[in-house]
Amino acid sequence: MSFLSYLKLIWILAYRTFRESLKTRFFLLFAIFAFILMYISVLGSMLAISHEERVLTDISLLLMEILCIVYAIFQVSSAFSTEIRNKTIYLVLSRPVPRAVCLAGKETGVMLSTAFIILILSLMAVFVIKSRGLSVPDYFFAAAVGTFIKTAILTSFAFLLSLLSTSDITAFVMSGLFYVLGHVTSEIEPLVQKASGVKFFILKLCGILFPNLNLYSVRDTAAAGFPFTAGSLSAAFLWISAAYILSAWAFSRKEF
Repeated sequence: MSFLSYLKLIWILAYRTFRESLKTRFFLLFAIFAFILMYISVLGSMLAISHEERVLTDISLLLMEILCIVYAIFQVSSAFSTEIRNKTIYLVLSRPVPRAVCLAGKETGVMLSTAFIILILSLMAVFVIKSRGLSVPDYFFAAAVGTFIKTAILTSFAFLLSLLSTSDITAFVMSGLFYVLGHVTSEIEPLVQKASGVKFFILKLCGILFPNLNLYSVRDTAAAGFPFTAGSLSAAFLWISAAYILSAWAFSRKEF
């Protein structure tokens, strides 16, 4: 098969994954819960004595990130178990489709779902901010892009963890822990400079294995004009690629 044929297969599988994710009951509950939390963010901003615009924007972006991360982790951790339960995965694997292509399609589909959710939540947040007679800060959309990059990185690693773990709950918890560790990676560097011997090796290894998600936390630094650099975007691409390669290896050895 040609490269374009593989891309076409990936797109077909991605669109199928995206369409099925929108039909799930969890997505409906998620949408209702997101609307409620956005309403709560308005109430929280009204309690702010000053800088209501910044408070409302930050709360909206924080809720957006948390909701997208939870949704992505849930989708990934239950992706294969749901298809095995519905026996739809056998229809795909019975065809001459490489497992690596199947995995790429599912990962792309989940990323499309999270991108769609980020778009909807961004529009909701803009509506809420505008309805309060406030202006949308310049860094808002850059922060939304940062949220998507974080979610894409976590999605790739969550697929790897789900393929290596034995249950959906374990994969969900490990992915959540991975997200937390990704935000403390930047604190490891000062410890590496002070450490030596075995401690230095362990801390250095942790700094390499866990992506520094703070590179994409525009919500905290965009007010000072923080842009995405070529280095941070390249790092995101490398982390996603590395996680995908390991996931493809694990998927090729997995028996259904």
